Amino acid sequence: MEAEWDQEDTALKNGADPAPCPQCRRRGFYAPRWATPSRKYFACKFCGYWQDVGKPPHEIIRYECRNNDGHCVADWKEPQESWRCPECGKTFDPQEAVEWPADDPDHCWHSAPEQGTQDDYKTYWQSKGVKPPRFGIP
Repeated sequence: MEAEWDQEDTALKNGADPAPCPQCRRRGFYAPRWATPSRKYFACKFCGYWQDVGKPPHEIIRYECRNNDGHCVADWKEPQESWRCPECGKTFDPQEAVEWPADDPDHCWHSAPEQGTQDDYKTYWQSKGVKPPRFGIP
C-alpha cells in the first residue's frame, strides 16, 4: 500500500487530476497525506474516510469552529482527542464533533465540483476567497 501512496502522491505533484475517494467517490477532498515524522495515510475531508498505509480504515471525528466575525476553521482528530481552534482559542471536546460535509446537505462544500482537475479546485477555492490548498485539495 505504501507504493500506492507514493504513486498517488507523485501523480498529484506532477499535475494529475485528484483521485476519487474510495468511499464517497467524490474528488477534490481525497488525497494521500502525511503527518510528521513519517505517518502516511489516505483521507477524504468530505466524507471522513481515513486509512493509514498498511492498516484498515478507521474512524476520525471532525471539528468546526464558526463565529460571527466570519471565521470558519475545521480540523480532524482521533475520536478521543479534543481540539483548540487556532484562531479564537475555543476548546472542543469529542462530544462537540460535527457531521462530515457529506452528511450535512447544507454544508458549503457541497458547492465544490464533484469532479475536476487541480486547476478546477484551485479556481473554486479562489472564488470563495480562500487561498487554494495544496493541489486544490483541502
